[in-house]
Amino acid sequence: MINDNIKGFLGLCRRSGKISPGHDAAVASIKKGKAVLAVTCCDCSQRLKDEIADECSFNGRNVRYVNAAFTMQEAALAMGMRAGVFTVDDRNLADRLYGYLTGGNEYDEKI
Repeated sequence: MINDNIKGFLGLCRRSGKISPGHDAAVASIKKGKAVLAVTCCDCSQRLKDEIADECSFNGRNVRYVNAAFTMQEAALAMGMRAGVFTVDDRNLADRLYGYLTGGNEYDEKI
């Protein structure tokens, strides 16, 4: 189940235009060096999760990767689009979302 902080923050990322949704856009963002955080939904195929994890660390890339605990349907309701994988292309937004997804609250203290 997606919590309210994550739900609201995904909507904010989408409205700011800093999300690359879908496989092709996410991989392109990672390869171009724009992506800061890559997220896959829990109901994606294992092949997709492995591919995105490999892309994030290939050839010295340092893109953080999270397999989130929410489904594509829950992400679609939060972002207004259906995508099993997406990247966040802004450092501040990615840091905050990473904190929410991993249970860390160190980013909440900076506000």
